[in-house]
Amino acid sequence: MGPRYVRLLEEIDRRGSIREACARIGLSYRTCLNRVRQMERVLGHPVIHTTRGGPAGGGSQLTDEARDLIRLYRAWRTELERSSDR
Repeated sequence: MGPRYVRLLEEIDRRGSIREACARIGLSYRTCLNRVRQMERVLGHPVIHTTRGGPAGGGSQLTDEARDLIRLYRAWRTELERSSDR
């Protein structure tokens, strides 16, 4: 887990779309999907729920585990920075 993966998850959460998140951070859709799949393989559970398009439109949203992961990562980075400053 690193800043790029966290940013991808945050953009998916913010935009509700993998494609829009990829465009926002400047990565191809395929690269983003590969990163999501890699996260899911390592973690052993889904990080996003997706629904296909259609009359109601599709979308993507983070799982609770993904949101927890972002919180843990952000807390770890904050503590790391504090320790580094000391």
